[in-house]
Parts: sequence; structure tokens; C-alpha cells
Amino acid sequence: MKARTVFAWVLVAVLAVITWLLLRPFLSWLLATGLLAFILFPVHRRLEDRIDPRISAGLLSVLVVLVVVVPLTLGVNVVLTEGTALLEGVSRASVFSRVERVLDRNLGLSVQVQSAVAPVVDQLTAYARGSASTVVRASLHAFVGFLLLTFVLYYLLKDGRLFVAWLKRMTPLAAPVRDELFASVDAMIWAVLKGHVLVAVIQGVVAGVSLFLTGVPRAPVLTVAMMVLAIVPIVGVAPVLGGAVVYLFVNGQVLSAAFVVIWGFTTVAVTDDYLRAILIDRGSEMHSAVIFVGVAGGTYLLGAMGLFLGPILLGLFKTTVEVLGRYYSVTHRT
Repeated sequence: MKARTVFAWVLVAVLAVITWLLLRPFLSWLLATGLLAFILFPVHRRLEDRIDPRISAGLLSVLVVLVVVVPLTLGVNVVLTEGTALLEGVSRASVFSRVERVLDRNLGLSVQVQSAVAPVVDQLTAYARGSASTVVRASLHAFVGFLLLTFVLYYLLKDGRLFVAWLKRMTPLAAPVRDELFASVDAMIWAVLKGHVLVAVIQGVVAGVSLFLTGVPRAPVLTVAMMVLAIVPIVGVAPVLGGAVVYLFVNGQVLSAAFVVIWGFTTVAVTDDYLRAILIDRGSEMHSAVIFVGVAGGTYLLGAMGLFLGPILLGLFKTTVEVLGRYYSVTHRT
């Protein structure tokens, strides 16, 4: 190998490492920005036919800040505040005493709930109170991330076609392989977004209706929590609805508790199955186990953003293997 070729590859490798170090602290934010640009680009394409592309990209970026970033920031603050207050309320002896009386009166069970649960709740409360410095650092990181999201989103929308064209030029594949790969990736991302993220959001909202109707405290916060949990296969909205049933039962609202149970097994379940059947293309559907691994691994690697990005990244791997396998005879032929 010629010295010039070696030097060129070493230079590329060094610059790639430096680029990775620069991007790594905000990798999840940049991936989320790319996902938002992917979702909003069809809207931008329609708007730019009527107004200037720069104005269209700017309006959509501001809209994302107002509709997504600001509510998300306020929502996290409310969840932290309400969660700490909830833990403090749970640690009160009167709540445990009430649970013990209900279990004894209705089921004939004598269980010392306070002695078993109170230490754990107290530790969680102390941890929540003592993590102020961590919250401050996370807030600073989030502020910089929001700035990156806003500016990068604007330029991805305005110059998105140029970026995609550059990616195609830099992809060392035959034109038919490259075009099918890009088309398959596009279809796969939309399948994950519609079939899992959108369904999870709608399922969380439908499940939250039962909390509002039965007067469960902090129903808005719990509804948001269910929208997030519904993304995780197997887990879903069951933990929150189950907790609501226990709360209503403990407070003597037996009919309300029964209503939440029936609502969960009928309306919520039917909504989930019906929407998935409509929105998911069976050819691009991902197995629930793959989604679960993507959610778990994505959350561990990328934080909260990994809930959405993890399954998509695994889907990218699956799609790439399938397309390249067909063209380069890697897959088994029967």
C-alpha cells in the first residue's frame, strides 16, 4: 500500500475520532433532531412551495420549541415535583394504616405494610431530595441540547435534500442497492413511528381517560407516564392503571376501581390492537422482543431519547442486513 494511501486513511481515522468526541456528549440530542427533521420534512416540503424555504424551516423549528421543548421541560419539572410530593405522602403512617385496615377488613389479611414499605420509600425520598446538583448539571446539559436541537433542526429542514444527496454520494454501493437501501430505511422508520410511538401515545391518552373520569389524583402526570410506558412492550400502561385500581379500592371506590379494570381490558386493549392492525405494514413490522431490546438498550445508551431511538436503530440494522443480503447473496437461498 502506498504511503499516501496510508496517510490518507490515518488522517480520516484521526478526524473521525475527533468528530466522535465532539458529538458524543450530545449524541442523543443530535439523533433526536434528525428524527424530528425526518418527521417534519414532508410538512416543510409542502410549505416551501408557498413560502420561502428559510421561513418554512424557521417556523417549524420555532413550532417544535413551543410545542415539544417547552411542554417537555415543564412536564419534567412537574413530574419531579409531583413525584417527590407523592413519595413524601406515601411515607405517612396514615396511608399505610389505611391499607392495612382495608386488607384486614376485606381479605382477612394481617400485613404490616408500614414496616415493609416505609424504609424503601424513605430512601427514595432522601435520594430525590439529595440529587439537586445532579438536576442542575442535567438542566445545563439539556439547555445546550435544546439550542443544538433548534439550530440543527432548522438547517436540516432547509438543506435536508443536500444532506441526503451527500450521503448517497458517499455510500460506496451500486446505485440500485443504494436506492433500495434508502427507500427501505425510510419505510422502516415510518413503520416504527406509526406502529409503536404513535400507538403508544394514543393508548396512553385513552387509558388516561379512565383516570380523569374516576377522579384519580395527578391524572395528567400519570397520563403522560402511560404514554411513555406504552412504548415498552410487555410493560405498557398496566403499572399505572394497576396503581390507580389499588388507590381507588383503598379509598372505598370499588365501582370506580372496577370501571378502570374493565376500561383497561376492553377499550385500551381494543384500541391498541385496532390501531396496530391499521398502521403497521406486516412486511415492516418488528417483533416485540426486538422493540423491547431496542427500548432497554436505547435508554441505557442514550437516556430518555433512547425510548424512541433504540427501536429505530435496531430497525436500521435489520433493514440494512436484509437489503445487502439480497444483493450480495449473503442470505440463504432455498
